[in-house]
Amino acid sequence: MSAQWPLPAAVQASEPASEPDFNTLEQAAEWYAVLRSGSVSAAERRGWQEWCQASPANRAAWQRVEAISSGMSLPREQPLAAEAALSAAERLRKRRRTIKALSLLAVVGLGGWSASRTQVWQNVQAGIDADFSTGVGQMRELVLQEGSQVWLNTSTALDQRYDDVMRLLILRRGEIMVATHPDDRGPARPFVVESLHGRMRALGTRFNVRQMDDATELSVFEGRVEVTTASGTERRIIDTGQRVTFTQTRMDAVSEAGQARAMWSKGILLADDLPLGDVVAELSRYRRGRLACDPAVASLRVVGGYPLDNPDQALAMLQAALPIEVYAVMPWWITVRARR
Repeated sequence: MSAQWPLPAAVQASEPASEPDFNTLEQAAEWYAVLRSGSVSAAERRGWQEWCQASPANRAAWQRVEAISSGMSLPREQPLAAEAALSAAERLRKRRRTIKALSLLAVVGLGGWSASRTQVWQNVQAGIDADFSTGVGQMRELVLQEGSQVWLNTSTALDQRYDDVMRLLILRRGEIMVATHPDDRGPARPFVVESLHGRMRALGTRFNVRQMDDATELSVFEGRVEVTTASGTERRIIDTGQRVTFTQTRMDAVSEAGQARAMWSKGILLADDLPLGDVVAELSRYRRGRLACDPAVASLRVVGGYPLDNPDQALAMLQAALPIEVYAVMPWWITVRARR
């Protein structure tokens, strides 16, 4: 927590934090913009503290904003330079009478952020140690020593472990597209991708693997892939045009793998009647900070192709096509909401 904004002793007591909802997070972000604007009045500071004291959810929301901001390399001793932050502060001042409570905590509610902070550190470490990696918004194409092609999506870390018996790729985080090539040795070594949740053995194929926190998603576009969960309790062959999600101990039912899932390797998010919330969630993977969709507009349907290498342009395209607006509380805190 920044020493710039000391908390009253009353809010430093230990208590369980509630998971903040969308609106609470938005309030926390707007107050963060006010406090970073460089012209905070005593009344605003008191209001901010009262808001924090109002509920554990408010404090958890503030801590979430603080945590995200800490990864954006913003100088704490200087106000935000972006016009978006200053205009947000001014808008909030004009309507502060309608907001009942404001305040802050970064000591209370650490439990909710602790797990995600650990995950963030693990992701950073993976990127440092990995044989191949990409940062947020980056994509990379590789040609392996025997001719297989691999595309790394945003924020991905991958290790290569080739030996005399196996061609092994270890996906430490993120997403890859693989187009296998016949082995240049005989007898041919199996081509295997390993994620946190299991192993996938290619049977002459093109496929996509995305590792998430709690499961891995496999989509097969050509050929077949044999999947074995990390526990060894389930094994299944996934055919062309099929998709499956699996954990370390079980596999979900097989579903259809649309070709749209493969388009990220060409730098395109292809939306074929997707909910806006899903489109915004996908774009958020390619942009630092927080990009979220208001639940009130999340069900709007989206059709078209959007550039993944320029998520801001993609957001502008969505704003032009739908009754929405892209609202920047701060440059790193963006909300897609109903047009006002």
